[in-house]
Amino acid sequence: MDNLMTCLATAGGALDVYQQALNVVQNNITNSTTAGYAKQSLNLVSKPFEFSSGLVGGIASRGLDSARDEYADEEVRRQLQSLGKFETQTSGVSSIEGLFDVTGNSGIPASLSKLYASFSAWATSPDSASARQMVIANAANLASDVQSLAGSLAKVSGNVQGQIGSTVSQINQLATTIQQLNVQRQRQGVPDPGTDANLHASLEQLSELVDVSIVNQPDGTVTVLMEGGAPLVVGATQYAISAGLAVPAGAANPQSPPSSQILDSEGKDITSQVQGGKLAGLLDVHNRVLASLVGDGQQAGSLNRFAKAFADTVNGILQAGTVSTDPGAAQGAPLFVYDDSDPTAAAGSFALNPDITPDQLAPVDAAGNSNNNANQLASLADSTSAGGIGGVTFGDFVSQMASFVGQESATASTNRQSQQGVVSQTRSLRDQASGVSLDEQAVLLLQFQKSYNATARLLTTLNSIMDTTLSLIRE
Repeated sequence: MDNLMTCLATAGGALDVYQQALNVVQNNITNSTTAGYAKQSLNLVSKPFEFSSGLVGGIASRGLDSARDEYADEEVRRQLQSLGKFETQTSGVSSIEGLFDVTGNSGIPASLSKLYASFSAWATSPDSASARQMVIANAANLASDVQSLAGSLAKVSGNVQGQIGSTVSQINQLATTIQQLNVQRQRQGVPDPGTDANLHASLEQLSELVDVSIVNQPDGTVTVLMEGGAPLVVGATQYAISAGLAVPAGAANPQSPPSSQILDSEGKDITSQVQGGKLAGLLDVHNRVLASLVGDGQQAGSLNRFAKAFADTVNGILQAGTVSTDPGAAQGAPLFVYDDSDPTAAAGSFALNPDITPDQLAPVDAAGNSNNNANQLASLADSTSAGGIGGVTFGDFVSQMASFVGQESATASTNRQSQQGVVSQTRSLRDQASGVSLDEQAVLLLQFQKSYNATARLLTTLNSIMDTTLSLIRE
């Protein structure tokens, strides 16, 4: 009789275990597309069987086992850091590339060509009022295009800085989520699949924004550090970062456009620590690509170099000559003006001299040659000495700016496409180990259902035997 009761209890326990197993399978199927979820399985063990000692065997559960592979998750996060960087580099540089016309049919290249053409026409007819007027009109157009490009680049810079601030906010929000999940895991004591999925999904999102290292702690929490060591989350404590703009102290160009900075929770500059993720890509676009064009604390920027060099060259030629060959003729007036208070201010202030009139243009050189100044100005189109910058003509220098941006855009786009494939492959390998296979779960579902039904029948049979035995005893 005791053995019969033991068998009933064993069968009932097995029925409960198989129900738990079915619940786990159902949970896996339900969460097969949940971000961060790792396949769970019930740890089943056999009970000892020794009938003479009253040990009738059976089955028991020893908690849940997770298929999560932390090394695979870490590799996915590492590859996402690179992808995030390349994505924002691509989008950021693409917005700059659209400002340059590589065909030369518009913008600075077209205006420069037209100005050179008007210089040539003026050299042919140095006394022509219409030729002089055309020089002034084309000079005004060039100045307008330079200012327009400078303004557009400044607008892009502002947009990128806005994205940097938004990305920093997202980083802090995810850090808050991770901190709260750390607190939950401390309170739960035992691993919870839902909390675990939310945590790893948040870590994956964070990795796409900034490069971080993750340290799993014995109490179930995670410590999240930026690659340079600045903390974001430690246990139940979050450390917020912030974004700002600043011109470094002692900069060669104190009035330059400020560089973007990332500050830790104590206000320390940690910009150099950001090497991966979308934040790194945005910082690269703002502090390197844009700075090379519009300048920063240490460099004037290629657009400012062009504006200053071109204005100084043209003005120098005109002011060295006279307006006519008549004795006592007036010196020539400068054609362009710009703010020379800071090397980075030239392009944004580059303009036609507001006081110049056509009769103030000086075609006569210092030696009295009637049209040599105009000829010198026309020759700037092909000159790399008096009419060039950096060993190339002014036109080629402008083309080099466009080429630089185009190359940056092509490189970023190629890197992004390549990295997308790497991320896809890395995720696939990770999911093979810890992802949910619906086919596998369907097999397990049938297996545990049959086990449950078989145990239920055994329980019914045992119950019938028990009823029969009790009936015999009563009789």
